Amino acid sequence: MGAILGVMTHRVLFTTAYRNSSEPYDYIGANTRSWFRFYWPRIQSFGLRFLKQNIPEIEILEFPTWDEYEKKLQEGWDVVGLSFYLSETHEAVEMAEAARSAGAGEVWAGNYGALTTAVQDRFDKVFVGYAEHQLAPYFGRQIKDVIHPPLIEYLNTPFNIKVNIYGVLFTTRGCPVGCKFCQTPVFCNKPNIISLESIERVLAYYKKMGINVVIIEDENFGCNRRHADEVVKLLDKYGMVWGCMARADYLRKKIDDWADARMKNGKQVSGFAGAAIGIENLHQERLDEIKKKEGTEDILETLRMLQARGLGTIGYYMIGFEEDTKESLKVDIKKLAALKLDITQICVITPLPQTPLWREIEEKYGIFDQDYHHYDGKHLVWNHPHIKPDEMQEILDRSLRQVHSWYVPLRISGRVWYNAYRYGGWDGIKEVAGYISRANKFDWNQGPRFLPLPGNKGSSA
Repeated sequence: MGAILGVMTHRVLFTTAYRNSSEPYDYIGANTRSWFRFYWPRIQSFGLRFLKQNIPEIEILEFPTWDEYEKKLQEGWDVVGLSFYLSETHEAVEMAEAARSAGAGEVWAGNYGALTTAVQDRFDKVFVGYAEHQLAPYFGRQIKDVIHPPLIEYLNTPFNIKVNIYGVLFTTRGCPVGCKFCQTPVFCNKPNIISLESIERVLAYYKKMGINVVIIEDENFGCNRRHADEVVKLLDKYGMVWGCMARADYLRKKIDDWADARMKNGKQVSGFAGAAIGIENLHQERLDEIKKKEGTEDILETLRMLQARGLGTIGYYMIGFEEDTKESLKVDIKKLAALKLDITQICVITPLPQTPLWREIEEKYGIFDQDYHHYDGKHLVWNHPHIKPDEMQEILDRSLRQVHSWYVPLRISGRVWYNAYRYGGWDGIKEVAGYISRANKFDWNQGPRFLPLPGNKGSSA
């Protein structure tokens, strides 16, 4: 395998963990307990798309079934790379063994699951962080600026009517804040900035494809504030409706400016549409414990500002702090539901490898569950002082039903249509209806899956 140690000339396959279900993972479905909801399926691996865009020599396989994976292995690969999350560790190890049995020379690991030291010896190489620059030399490449690939996804309904088709955008990857429950400080504590040239290139592509909605999936949009300001100018230039995930302290300073969207003929046609915020908990002392570095009241005030503007809201919340009891959580979840967020992700406090929280919980209480499938934020895997694992499961189910009543999709839809009329009159209503129609007619095969590399006239794939 000398070529692996030098410049790669052999066949390389990168794949995600295989899926155990015929249906793709649905983010909203995993965080609600109601059939009447929108669907937000995971249909592509952003990490693998970035790698393929910048290193076209590799081949990628996204969310295969086990049979599809085994069939792909029969094509013969010198290297098989596995991108997986912690809860997918068992699948990744199984896939590594299958790759070796099929004759793969080396098996590599990446993504957050590769941070688990207990399984790192199952792989020949472990890549930590966003790996374009780490991998490029194996293929005789040097990457100056990471090229952003097209990432087009959709929001669906129980009636299989797509209500939105949107482009995903990353402006930075990584986060410097250092909350002690989060693995990002280990994975990438110095944010990788995507150049404005690369961002504009993919925005122009989205516009060409008739897409005018963009979701910024940065872990912390605004961690580089000057860069974020320039990104917002580009979004305005291309007439995009957009939302982001950002810290409340940053959003509070920007909501009014962002919400004053670009005007055309006296009507609002684009601009900031909403945000996702890490609430984490409603008790300040618990935010201080996890080094959130924000105030509870400041976070709630930011949510109120968003809602007063008619903007969308997603909140991330955690239960299972050591002070929590069954009775105290009933009170807290009632307050959380009263916020009337569009989506509320509720997770059980889970110690993740190489985080300060892992070390603290292991030393103080002990971690009893070694089934990595349960490290998905929906199970109690450590010895909580007041709540048993089966009790936590009941609390989580009840909490998700409480914050996601059956009428929540109707409330969201009502706000969207109201805003369409409020800012655009009947033309606004027609625009939203037209966009839904275009979403359901969108041809997923039109245009390239990847943009041309600099100096190339055609698509890179």
